[in-house]
Amino acid sequence: MVIRTYINKNNTLIYNNDANTGKNEIAELYYGGFGTNNAYTRFIFSFDETRLTSLYTNGTFTDLTKLKHTLRMTNTGAFDKNLLNTTQGGKDRASSFDLILFKIPQYWDEGTGYDYQKPITMFGDSNVSLNPSNWNTPRTGETWDNGNGVYTGTPITITTQHFDEGSENIEMDITSHINSIITGETNYGIGIAYTPTLEQTTTTSYQYVGFFTRHTNTFYEPFIETTYSNHIKDDRHDFFLDKVNNLYLYVNINGKPTNLDIKPSVDIYNDEDVLYTAITQNQVKHITKGVYEVSLNIPTTNNIFEDLQFYDTWKNISINGIARPNIQLDFVLKDSLKYYSINDSDALPKPFGITVSGLKRDEKIKRGDIRKVMVSARIPYTIEQKQMLDDIKYRIYVKEGKNEYTIVDYQPVEITNNINYFLLDTESLLPNIYYLDVKVTSNLEVTTTKEIISFEIVSESNLR
Repeated sequence: MVIRTYINKNNTLIYNNDANTGKNEIAELYYGGFGTNNAYTRFIFSFDETRLTSLYTNGTFTDLTKLKHTLRMTNTGAFDKNLLNTTQGGKDRASSFDLILFKIPQYWDEGTGYDYQKPITMFGDSNVSLNPSNWNTPRTGETWDNGNGVYTGTPITITTQHFDEGSENIEMDITSHINSIITGETNYGIGIAYTPTLEQTTTTSYQYVGFFTRHTNTFYEPFIETTYSNHIKDDRHDFFLDKVNNLYLYVNINGKPTNLDIKPSVDIYNDEDVLYTAITQNQVKHITKGVYEVSLNIPTTNNIFEDLQFYDTWKNISINGIARPNIQLDFVLKDSLKYYSINDSDALPKPFGITVSGLKRDEKIKRGDIRKVMVSARIPYTIEQKQMLDDIKYRIYVKEGKNEYTIVDYQPVEITNNINYFLLDTESLLPNIYYLDVKVTSNLEVTTTKEIISFEIVSESNLR
């Protein structure tokens, strides 16, 4: 599942200036000038980590090493190369620079200002505000703990991104920082700035780059993208000898995935009901909510060969303090020659047809739902005979004219014992019309089924 966490407050701080720009749709990051005109800006923002924390504590995200968090912000000049090396409002487009991401050490307010400077007018401007936050003050009556502008001197840097042309979008890996937050570190937000050396650089004109903020009236709100890559690949129906296979236990209460109190252990029995091997609790992996995995390699011997039925008995089953009976499942061994094809001829790609269920074509979906979308691969010209494919991926995108804007880049489909599926988190999708592609790779042949389905995300107000 791919989760988007949108920014809930932001502001651009202007060096030695009390102006607040918290409601502006553009974050203007600039540096340069000379003499008394030398100045620079820093962009600060915050986000609510509550949802990510709950997904971690409830056992949906069980392995932090499988989580990746990426900050994504869209450059206002990313759509038109003609904007490179141009001047806007007395500022030149910057290129060949680094931006740093830094920690914010205390609470702060977004503010209600818009304009970066007060216009010359007889009647004032309601878009101008000197209330916090600003360069000197995070909140009324407070000062920044580490110096004006959030910090003076050297900040606590999370990561750095280099910009060659200056039109690139922000794509910063902040996995370590976000993981520390969802495991208990206090979250005050993050800031973006030029490097301290660059901030002090003098130039004949300001060097500028702009990014859309949360107040943009476009589709390009900034967000943190969280990807959990602990994917399911169930081999119960294709358990080949002489290779590592994965077996899974799925735990549900009244149809709802539920975690066990502790990880189970697993005993593997052969076809004569004799213990083959015992797998301890430490060897069992908790993949996601209600899903447990063991990996097993059974080699071919004189006594172990194709078509024998083995059994996996899951023990120490306890849910909410209630002990449950052992769960006995089974799997049939398959000849390794059906998996390892080593001969004088090349293998052909597997024929297949793709169908999708769980979404209706052109369905209007209320934002906030989580949909389980089934992706079925079948052998053509058969009556729903399943085709076994190892590499199925999906992609979600929107359209702008003839262009496609990727929302969820290709992610693996979960392959379980009875269905292939992925979870669609509609809370991460802004109201719009979305399209689904499915890509299958078989023997180096890549087949993409375009626009297999479309659907619309609507806000609750749109439904009234």
